[in-house]
Amino acid sequence: MDFQEQAHQHTQIREALVAAITERRPIDPNALPSDRLCPTGCWLHGDGARRWAGNHAFLGLLETHRAFHQQAGLVADQIHRGQWTDAQRALRNGSPFALALADLQAALRRMRTAASSLAA
Repeated sequence: MDFQEQAHQHTQIREALVAAITERRPIDPNALPSDRLCPTGCWLHGDGARRWAGNHAFLGLLETHRAFHQQAGLVADQIHRGQWTDAQRALRNGSPFALALADLQAALRRMRTAASSLAA
């Protein structure tokens, strides 16, 4: 798993939400709340769980990934309902979404470090 690439992919989710708001384009509210659909989620609930279950960094990543997708789902729902101002506010620095993204990125870094140290 390329943890750095997965951090980038989740930042791209934020960018897609921003674009949907800017373009006043609806978004499928069911696409983001599940933490099992993206490549990171597939790995976390598949190969990652088989290999890393019980590892502190893995468990932290599992939880922060779930929290991120919950927040992304809330923003997607606001966009879907046309609540553009609320959705825009939900993406600002310091918002629960922004904090969830920052936590996820930190958890991906910790997991990359853990994987590197055990592979060495």
